Amino acid sequence: MIKYYQELLNECIDLFENKQLYKDMLSTLATMKYKLNQLKGGI
Repeated sequence: MIKYYQELLNECIDLFENKQLYKDMLSTLATMKYKLNQLKGGI
């Protein structure tokens, strides 16, 4: 029974970490797009 809850908790932690990584990736992409536009000579 404890093992079941431990696995469930680990799954929730994995989901949270994946969501955080996804947010970080989106923000990095937005930053890259902004900087690329600046290099091209304006937005």
